[in-house]
Amino acid sequence: MLRYLLAATALSFVPAVVSAQIVTNGGFEDPTVSGPCCSTVPPDALTGWTATPNVNVVNGTYSSAGGVNLAYEGNQYLDLVGQGGTGSISQDISLAEGVVYTLTFAYSHNLFTPSSATSASAAFTIGTLTGSVFHDTGDTSDLDWQIFTGNFMATGPSSTLNFTNLTGGVNEGILLDAVSITQAVPEPATWAMMLIGFGAVGFAMRRRNAANGLLPQQA
Repeated sequence: MLRYLLAATALSFVPAVVSAQIVTNGGFEDPTVSGPCCSTVPPDALTGWTATPNVNVVNGTYSSAGGVNLAYEGNQYLDLVGQGGTGSISQDISLAEGVVYTLTFAYSHNLFTPSSATSASAAFTIGTLTGSVFHDTGDTSDLDWQIFTGNFMATGPSSTLNFTNLTGGVNEGILLDAVSITQAVPEPATWAMMLIGFGAVGFAMRRRNAANGLLPQQA
């Protein structure tokens, strides 16, 4: 019985390696918009998200870029400020309480005419993770997408992922693409502790078998 208890104890500390993507429409591919630019999306029309009425879904082949697809992935991305005001989007995410997750997203900023921002920034929140991003590089042929990655712990069965533009005016918002949340991969130190735990279980089981005369005899 002891060996089964030890094995169960060790396995209870084994975290899942990775989970499936749990953000809906993280690439902003739905609804599909046609070129040469973008579309202001009604708050209830951006699949998976609740949006202010001034965010833009942008076709990646924006004409100012000479028809080159500028999306980080897929064909579209999101501009948090399309027509006036400060834009924001949010999505309720189902989580497992106490589990650590990883938020990842690509970001740039709108630098196309008629308004050409020199920089833009946005805040984001999810679970125990709160932060902001700033972008001031890139040009009309290369948006110089940057990647944010951060871990957070789920404090309940669900949490709201929110992005809100902070700086940048009309047509000057932060651009978002490839928003993803997956279960965090254990750190190397965690794997090391797991291996030590399995080694201890194996040693304990071997000693118990030896004490019970269950180990094979030497010839």
